[in-house]
Amino acid sequence: MSQYKLIIFDFDGTLAITHKAIISCITKTFESFGNTPPEADIIQGTIGINLQNTFKMLHPAIEESAIPEWVETYRSYYRTEGEKQLDLFPGTKQILQLASKSGLSLIVFSNKHLSFVNLFLEKLRINGFFDLILGDDGQIIQKPNPSVFHSIIKPLFPNLDNSQVLMVGDTAVDLLFAKNAGIDVCWAAYGYGDRAECLALAPTFAIDDISELAAIVQN
Repeated sequence: MSQYKLIIFDFDGTLAITHKAIISCITKTFESFGNTPPEADIIQGTIGINLQNTFKMLHPAIEESAIPEWVETYRSYYRTEGEKQLDLFPGTKQILQLASKSGLSLIVFSNKHLSFVNLFLEKLRINGFFDLILGDDGQIIQKPNPSVFHSIIKPLFPNLDNSQVLMVGDTAVDLLFAKNAGIDVCWAAYGYGDRAECLALAPTFAIDDISELAAIVQN
């Protein structure tokens, strides 16, 4: 039986293959404002960071006052085109089924806008596995700040010790969130995180395929 009773999953690059949609929509956002978009690998390197900071990183000359319009433009593309380019990593649904049957509680916590997280989990037909779905709703403090863990997640599971909670995510943002919250973390090395940066954060586990999570769930 697993020592873990609660697993917190990231979305992008952990449960779902989303980089094509993100790269496409950011590229179109740059083009819509008459700017040359960054290379695809540069855009992919920002996945997991909130959109405001993403555009600051990708376009350092952007005016602060312009960022909300860029964010909304990106989201408009994502609403109409994003879902067409998404898919689950192979084995994701089987892992969620196994964890659920093993009696574990499951949560999604993403820095993506909550409406998109809900929409895509439903489209991918895995929303029913989760006890709680958290995303950017304009009120919560995003990862890597641990306040969501302390103010929302822990109160819902008051009988769980931190040692019984596992974060599963692919970027340094996820690993830092777990470290800041005082919980174990499994690095999804198959996702979009920078390998050297993530390994430097010494994750509790590292997996090259989501199916490898089965051993952690069962032992």
